[in-house]
Amino acid sequence: MRGEPARELPEPIRRWLAHAVPPGTPIPTPTSVRLRAHGRIRVGRWWCPFASRQTLTPPTTFRWEADVRGPAGIRIRGFDRLDADGGAMRWRLFGLVPIIGASGADVTRSAAGRLAGECIFVPTFALHRDVRWQSVDDTRAVARFAVAGYAQEVTVAVAPSGALASVSLPRWGNPDGRRHREHRFTATFDGEVPHGGFLVPTGISAGWDDTDAFIHYDIDAADFP
Repeated sequence: MRGEPARELPEPIRRWLAHAVPPGTPIPTPTSVRLRAHGRIRVGRWWCPFASRQTLTPPTTFRWEADVRGPAGIRIRGFDRLDADGGAMRWRLFGLVPIIGASGADVTRSAAGRLAGECIFVPTFALHRDVRWQSVDDTRAVARFAVAGYAQEVTVAVAPSGALASVSLPRWGNPDGRRHREHRFTATFDGEVPHGGFLVPTGISAGWDDTDAFIHYDIDAADFP
């Protein structure tokens, strides 16, 4: 990782990678990560606590499984995923009664955008041969690559310390309940935790079109196989 030619990376990304892997740490070259997290997600008008497990292998697959505790003892369990068969969402009340089951081109394209934004959880993905970087300024750079055949443009913002500040991208979806189209999707970070030799962002808030975030969560564990 430290052997990569510095000229190939914008300065904010060099700063992030130097920060994310503290000096003296043996440098792994993982291609995936397993995450455990907890937080709150907005379901209708309620904020509901959840616990989740996720596997990310950018730029090809992810699977996010969660157990959401709703009002009046309601439990919602299920998953979102992207793999060779496309994107899908499957959610059930109490793990039994189907309430959400979705797949198809719109779901796949939206899931591709999600995976693109979450690639930062595998810092070495920044060096992937298919990622093309363009500098914006002293704090931001844009990564261009494809996920599931869809072109992605992910803007990564890095604090002066080298910590990640935010990622944002045009992501396919219908958060307003209308037809699917591109909306700006942004995740911000407010902290870091050490896992597997890396500093992993935590204190995560994410939402569409610069409106209030619909999810807030913290990373409890990150395992790099």
